[in-house]
Amino acid sequence: MFMVEELTLTTLTMQVAAIRKLTDRIAELELTMPGGEALPAWQPGAHVRVSLPEGGDRAYSLIAFDAARQDGGYRIAVQLEPEGLGGSRFMHGLKVGDTLTVSPPKCDFPLDAKSPTLLLAGGIGITPMIAMAHRLHAIGADFAMHYSVKSREAAGYLDDLANVPWHDRVYVHVTAEGTRADLDHALSGYEPGWHVYTCGPDRYMQGVTQAAERQGFPEEARHLEYFSVPELPEWENHPFRLKLAKSGREFLVQEDQTAADVLNENGFHIDIKCSDGICGVCKCGLVSGEVEHRDFVLSKKQRETAIILCQSRAAEDGGIIEIDL
Repeated sequence: MFMVEELTLTTLTMQVAAIRKLTDRIAELELTMPGGEALPAWQPGAHVRVSLPEGGDRAYSLIAFDAARQDGGYRIAVQLEPEGLGGSRFMHGLKVGDTLTVSPPKCDFPLDAKSPTLLLAGGIGITPMIAMAHRLHAIGADFAMHYSVKSREAAGYLDDLANVPWHDRVYVHVTAEGTRADLDHALSGYEPGWHVYTCGPDRYMQGVTQAAERQGFPEEARHLEYFSVPELPEWENHPFRLKLAKSGREFLVQEDQTAADVLNENGFHIDIKCSDGICGVCKCGLVSGEVEHRDFVLSKKQRETAIILCQSRAAEDGGIIEIDL
């Protein structure tokens, strides 16, 4: 059902085959190939990016409850954000038969299906967790899913989750009903090898991460996926130098530039998707230099040997960062 291979296709032209209204603000779209062609396989935690007519794109997690539904098309859920930049309004305005330009699936939130796993989702963050839970159930792994919502009316997939073969693994916490999740209790009893995955609003994920740390989960066992940019510190940009390890060339990165900007301007193709340090597309090997890491992708261990080029900079004014290019 799910495969791990990365894909070489650039984009897919897909058609909206079905639309299901989950709540007043959440719509599920099923996307298929107009000619019925087979779709690239994907693994739990994967997403696709949908191009918007005014430019840019939006990432949506792929959803699957069973192999049959996954094979026929990609399913995504879109939450309407009236005060947003317009991407969700465009998606909610689509009709069956409309076509979209969609990226092949990519997974920056891979599932370690070998260990006992806790899946903690807040609101629309349930979407990547569904395929993960289905996969864990299919291989007989030990897992539990905790789904936190403000109200049942605002929550997508409650009926679906009540009818899956693994429904006894699902714990729904509803703030309006006074059953808000006790995160420390949900994450208690840590043993080496356990993993926790969380997706949802920034404050929710911060709460999960802090509770997981209190309960003994090491950093490498805590996995997060952001849907939006978390609240940022007041960074101060300084110019710095970027050195390429393979050629020895150096470039000056000014205060109003990023390392990715300068590399692209000088003929080095650096793929950029989010520009906010949350997707990991522009990750590059780090050879030397003190870095002010501004991403939300890399762990502390990974930051020793990697850098996210769209955001991170030298830690000091005039510093030099050497990268594996």
